[in-house]
Amino acid sequence: MKPFPMSLHHIISGMLLAATAAAPAFADSSSDQRSGLVLGASVDGGNIGCQTKNGDDCGNGAHPAGGFSVHAGAMLMPRIALIGEMWGMAHTQDSLTATQVLGTVNLRGWVLPRLWLQGGVGVARSKLSFDSGGGLMASATSSTVPAVNAAIGFELLQSSKFGLDVELRAGSGLYEEDVRIYNAALGVGVTFF
Repeated sequence: MKPFPMSLHHIISGMLLAATAAAPAFADSSSDQRSGLVLGASVDGGNIGCQTKNGDDCGNGAHPAGGFSVHAGAMLMPRIALIGEMWGMAHTQDSLTATQVLGTVNLRGWVLPRLWLQGGVGVARSKLSFDSGGGLMASATSSTVPAVNAAIGFELLQSSKFGLDVELRAGSGLYEEDVRIYNAALGVGVTFF
């Protein structure tokens, strides 16, 4: 996977440093009281790209992309949730749009009161669409393939019923001939408990 652009790399490093340094100062027991259903969404900005089994780029490397995710699930324990998530990202250039959507089942665990880690497996589909604007349109959709994803988030606002976080996420569909299409993003998310 190609490294993030330098500015995004600095943002991610700063977020992780801030989360680690600030966690004791923000520590409270509100996340220990969470139970029941989990519902949420995020808005993301990052990259979508393609890589072969040899590590070579396909599709001319990573491209800037925007996306969003929605998730629903349940708290299994006060600091562990089982979450189903749909996450999609898209890149448009000229008349061509590339998208990838991942549907995954994840475990999210709070390793510190405001810092969570998430990982999961599921399926992915990608699509290429062409629209000339002059009436010529075409699209090609992949078959459904296995997918994996991971995320880390830091809750800026937190209570037993609500969390507003900054999150870093990455996911990949595993396509035929060992081609991997990946999403990588930094986003802002909200979750209700």
